[in-house]
Parts: sequence; structure tokens; C-alpha cells
Amino acid sequence: MRVRRETYQPSRQDNGSRATVVPLERDRLDIAPAIGAAPPFPIECLPPVMREAVEALEEHVQAPRSLCAHSVLSAAMLVSQGLADVKVESLPAPVPLSLFMLAIAVSGERKSACDTLALRAVAEEEARLRIEHAEDDRRFKAAWAAFEAEKKRIERDAKIDRTERESRLLQLREPVPPVTPIIRAEEPNLEGLINLIRVGRASVGIFTSEAGQFLGGHGMGPEARTRTVTGLSKLWDNGTAQRVRANDAQTFVGRRVGISLAAQPRVASTFIGDELANDQGIVGRFLVMMPESKIGFREIRGSNPSADPRLIAFQNQCRRCLDTRLPIREGTRNELAPPVLGLTPEAWTLFQQFSQSIENEVGPGKAWRPVSAAANKMAENAARLAGIFTLFEAPEVARPSRATGSYLDATVSAETMAAACKVGTFYLREALRLTGQSILDPETRAQNDLADWLIEKVKPGNLTSPSLIQKLTALHLRTNAATLRKRLEALVSFGRIEPAGRQEIDGKTYRETYRVMGEAA
Repeated sequence: MRVRRETYQPSRQDNGSRATVVPLERDRLDIAPAIGAAPPFPIECLPPVMREAVEALEEHVQAPRSLCAHSVLSAAMLVSQGLADVKVESLPAPVPLSLFMLAIAVSGERKSACDTLALRAVAEEEARLRIEHAEDDRRFKAAWAAFEAEKKRIERDAKIDRTERESRLLQLREPVPPVTPIIRAEEPNLEGLINLIRVGRASVGIFTSEAGQFLGGHGMGPEARTRTVTGLSKLWDNGTAQRVRANDAQTFVGRRVGISLAAQPRVASTFIGDELANDQGIVGRFLVMMPESKIGFREIRGSNPSADPRLIAFQNQCRRCLDTRLPIREGTRNELAPPVLGLTPEAWTLFQQFSQSIENEVGPGKAWRPVSAAANKMAENAARLAGIFTLFEAPEVARPSRATGSYLDATVSAETMAAACKVGTFYLREALRLTGQSILDPETRAQNDLADWLIEKVKPGNLTSPSLIQKLTALHLRTNAATLRKRLEALVSFGRIEPAGRQEIDGKTYRETYRVMGEAA
């Protein structure tokens, strides 16, 4: 819509006097393109125990269904990712089952509550590991003291020659410290994560509801950003990491790191729009979603999720996965040698069709072109999802006794692959919906809300002033003068309001006023 008015536009003539009337013609623009409705999460595609856990979370927590599904899926991934890799013919090598997941949600959507319930079995296992670690650490310290004493005794023994001393020292074996009892961490940077996989379990997860520390903290600063993005990409690709110091360089292989983050819209918008993160492909590796908010639509009522058989069944299944020993490479303490999960011929055919359908729509002008980074990784993510579904339902199939060579006797079925492809399609549609959405930025949302308030309360064609807006606008829009003036300038540029100069409103004169623009004006 184009609007033209005789507007009082602040300006100065050469002699410094105020000009009176300046014609102004401005297009009325959208502050941000309207974001489409979130697609429903296909929970019918999840294994039954996972599907019922999602329904239970939705009932007890009253969080959005897709957010509940996101938490359940990330928990299943965490307890399954270390058990095996998955192999499909179009990929050069078996790939890990790790997922990188990002939920975009404002504070109050109850993502933490969903994670707490979904990860209860993991929390209990961590508590058990901490008790074991305390005793193991006590034994290690005693063994280390004995080792040091014996080492010094050999070094100081003047009765033996150099050859004998070297032989005795070589026979000593340094005690190995116990593995750090952490399954999930909130480490905010790559350096901390690499240190965790150096001293900790071979399979860990980064779970945090404060993703701003991870995505927008020191690790994503100008100097460390390239290193962080590259390091995370390698962990997702093949479970390897490298740490280089001035006098030391270490490479870690056979590790599995899953990530599940919840980020405020501002942080997520910065990450999704980051040029380096997109160029390096790390954004495309993430499964991103933003649910429709349920804030303001929840019922205050009692709930007892601890007694819900659906959640108990899910937690028991997580325990089954955790009780299945990780396939640690012989001679190491925390390096995986995972067996390989293959596909049935029918599952391979479905995967091939899914992958080809994405490839056909990722070219210039095609449907998935705006999210080509995510599209290029979605088929692989679908294969990972299929592997997680398979192992989570029957983790015992990953035991060494159930393998022939490096391949497990079990395979991914066509039904499971079809379900995984549907879940992958959900995340791809979400990526497309969220791409380029400036409405994710809180300040843009505030401008949009203010424009809506002016239309609804002041009405098109009527006048208002900054002081009236400060007093009367919605509580979440009341702010300081500097922020309000920036918002008003933005609304002027979008053609939502226009300066009207000194005017009288309801019998009182205001030096600065604005006229609300709109179809009714």
C-alpha cells in the first residue's frame, strides 16, 4: 500500500528557521515477513516407547509437542550414539549416530523441564558413576603414590647401571586415572569439550538450555570461531578431535558427541545467519526447530510425571541402552571401536529415493535451495535417526556376540528408514520456515508488536506522542526514551507512522507527535 500525506517533517532552512510542511510519500512495508505456522512433529513415526513419552511430556509439562519430541529424541540419541555406527551405500564410510539439535524458544517454554524428565535415567546413571569414581579415584591416587615411590627408588639406586635402570623403568606401568563420570555437560566452548573427551567417557552429550554461552560465547568470538566451527564439524562427521599446544599435539578418535541446545531467538538468529558457520556447514548439521508457543494457554493443575507408566517405560529403555557396554577398543580406556549397523535392501531403496528427492530440489530456484546446507546433510541425518530408532528399541543387538566381523547381524528395516525420513523432512521444513526470519530478533518483534498496538489502540489516522506511548503501551513494550525513539524511527521508515510535528491531542499540546498509518486512515 502506498500512502501520501502533507506531513510535518522536522527540517531546517538555511536561516535556521523551521520548515512548515514537507510532502512525504512512503511505501508501507512489513517490519518482518510473517513467519508461517510450525509444522506438526510426526510423533507417529517414532518408536512406540518414544512416541508415548512425548505424549506424556506434553500432558505433564504442557510444553509444545515438537519441543517434547525434541527432548525425547535427544535423550534417545545420547544413550544410543556410542553403541554402533550406521552404513549406507552412498556414504564413503560408516557414520556416527550423533545428532546436533537446536530448539529455538523463549524463556518459559519449559525445555529444561522436558529434558529433566527425558534424561532422568541418564541423571541416575551419572549419580552411580560418581559414587564409583570416588572409590576408583582413591585407588588411583594410592597406585600413583606407589608408582612414584618405586620410580624414585629405581632412579636413585646407585647399584645398577644405566641399562638396568632403563629396563626397570620400562617395566613400570603408570596407573591409569578413572574416566570422568560425566555423560552430559554444559561446557560452553570447544576447548572444554575436547578436554572432556580426553579424560571422560567415549560417548557424551552437550545439553544446555542456555545456548547463548555455547553459540555466542568466547568460543564463537572472532579469534576462536573458525576453530570452534571446524572442531564441531569433525566431531559430527567422524568423532575425531585434535588439540594442539606449543609443545604438544593430541588427536582423539573413536569419540561420540551429541548436542542438544535451547536458544533464545536472538542468539539463534545470530548463529543461523552467521556467514562462517554456514560456509563451514555447521549450521546445516543442526536439526533446528521453533515450536508454536504455549505460554498463556497452559492450565495450572497438579501432575505426577514420576508415576506415569509411559515415562517409566522410556526411562527403563534408556537404562537398557546405558547398561549395554560401550564397544571400547582393546588397549584403550575411552576410544570406541563401534560395530556397524547396515540397511536392508528395502531400507537402502527408501534412503536412496529420499536422498535423490532432496538432491533434485536443491538446485537454483528449487524448493530446498534456501536451506541447501541443511538439505545436503539431511539424508545423512535421516540415516542417523534410523540407526537411533533401531538401537533404542533393541540395544542388545549392538553386543559383540551379535556381530559378524565388524557388522551387526541386525539391520535397519524399511519401516524404520521411512519413519526416519519423515522426521528428517520435518526438520528440513523447519529450516526452510526459519531461514532469513528477522522476526527471530527480539527487537524486531518489539517493533512489530508496537506497530500492532498503535493500529489497535490509537487507530489509523489518529495522533499519538512518545510520552503517551511510554505511558499507555503494553507493559513489555515500555522502555527508555532512547530505545523508544529508535523504534519510532524504524516505524517511520516502514511507513507505519509519520512525523506530525507540534500537535494537540485531547486538549493537550505535544511538541513531538506521530500519525498512525493504515488502511483506515
